Amino acid sequence: MAVLFGWLEYRHANKRFLLLRIMAVIIAIVALACITLPIKYNGAITKTNQHKAILLTAGFDADSLPNGIDTSVITLDESIKKAYPKVKLISGLDELSKTAPLQIYGNGLSKDELTQLDRLPITFHAAKMPVGISNISWNNRLKAGEALHVQGVYNNTSGQKIKLVLRGLNTGLDSISLPPNAQTPFELSAIPKATGKMVFTLNADTALQGSLPVQIDPVKPLKVLMLSASPDFESKFLKNWLSENGYAVALRSAISKGKYNSEYINIAQFNLDKLSTQTLAQFDVVIGDLSVLSTLSSAESDVLKQAVADKGLGLIVRADSAGKISWLQRQFPVHRPSGKEPEPASLIINVNRSGSGKLAYGSAHIVYQNGTQPLVKAKERVLAGSALYGSGKIIFTTLNNTFSWMLAGNKQDYTELWSVLLSKAARKNDEMKDYIQFSSLPVSNEPVILQVSQSIASPISMNGELIAPAQNPDVPFEWSATYRPQSAGWQNVKLGDKLSTWFAYPQNDWKTLRSAEKIAATNKYATLHPNRQIVTKQIQQKVRIDVPKIYFYILLLAACTFLWIETKIS
Repeated sequence: MAVLFGWLEYRHANKRFLLLRIMAVIIAIVALACITLPIKYNGAITKTNQHKAILLTAGFDADSLPNGIDTSVITLDESIKKAYPKVKLISGLDELSKTAPLQIYGNGLSKDELTQLDRLPITFHAAKMPVGISNISWNNRLKAGEALHVQGVYNNTSGQKIKLVLRGLNTGLDSISLPPNAQTPFELSAIPKATGKMVFTLNADTALQGSLPVQIDPVKPLKVLMLSASPDFESKFLKNWLSENGYAVALRSAISKGKYNSEYINIAQFNLDKLSTQTLAQFDVVIGDLSVLSTLSSAESDVLKQAVADKGLGLIVRADSAGKISWLQRQFPVHRPSGKEPEPASLIINVNRSGSGKLAYGSAHIVYQNGTQPLVKAKERVLAGSALYGSGKIIFTTLNNTFSWMLAGNKQDYTELWSVLLSKAARKNDEMKDYIQFSSLPVSNEPVILQVSQSIASPISMNGELIAPAQNPDVPFEWSATYRPQSAGWQNVKLGDKLSTWFAYPQNDWKTLRSAEKIAATNKYATLHPNRQIVTKQIQQKVRIDVPKIYFYILLLAACTFLWIETKIS
């Protein structure tokens, strides 16, 4: 075609612009050929390695998702799939690629789900902390008469105050008002009136936050031996309170040197004139004035010391005098400052909220030492403390006028104080406690991983169903088992010949808390397994590149336009 049209132009009678016409014909034919034929050339392009997998979890912000990158958006949540049909729903984390970097948006994953990632590096885009309780704890195993203490943190993002209410048996037990637009710690308490398994609730205004399961055990009647220097009000009121609450009490009061007066309540009578190994073996706790204990004969002192250190006998020492420094007071130095005694104040009992009644506690207080646990404090002064002594415990207190609470009708604080001191001092029993732990909050209809402590493998029965535990290869006495509770409430577990219970929470309980747990767990995982491929790599790749057709269309149009114009003006 080029030769033909060129020859025709050459034969044209008008020789004006002959060379340009021949060149325009050739350019037009070449451009038409290039439009028709695929024209390519070898070259190199720079590619960015940006292939990532994006996992959406509850609480994610759709506006925070990246655009224009080669991604595979997936989720484990069916509700997210319904809201966003283009998202791919996967049944498990085992479907994830173990090579592509993973980005997680939202509240993240639970501890159990994170272990399934098998150390896969991730980038976590955490959701904002939701409104509600983000942290909470309470003493879920009580003795009758002990106070339930609930502590936590509430995230209030609204402009209104929030009233938290602790409820039990459809009755408000305690409440606190929390400020707006703040993350505020709180504390609530109450003394349950019943024993057994109870479920308290925590409400924010009228909205239920979650359940507080508590097991309240009846107080096991302890056998208490009281050694008093002389009959006094403190010993009299304590003896009466112990007897009213079912304790077995034997009281020995000194009349003169070597002569004693003995009383027996809820216990058979026997000779208390001389303390022996057989005598002390009949008691769980000994309560004695420091002046009496310091003047025991060497034989009685050795017997008492051995009973505490070797047999686990509890010892409560009342510092009624300065006394000589001995094994009784070595861990509890007492400071007796001179001057005006401090004003009566409320006490902080067992490191919890102070009682309602004020007490004149005197100037004497215990100087804190490492290895001891403060039990009762007033204005940062330690008034009672606990320390291990062999297999037993020594409780030391400078309080000698707690009977004034009873005289004022404040039986509640008196009961809480002496219940704490006695329970801390009492001999250890063989009850099974805290042998089961959970990796996360156990929720009904969701897999629950139980971590069991046992020296040898024993069958585990959950609600009558046998489940097989797996031994921890690093810690031989730890075993784990997975169980899915079919309904919320108390679950029965049998480990060998031991029986116990645990609580499965309803699906709607502690939603904010569970979200906060997932955010914290995923943040920790992301810190330990960071995605170091966030900085994308520049890759040079040799490819065959198509020449854009637009250039040939322009050449064809320009050549044809020139030929047409030249014909018109000739």
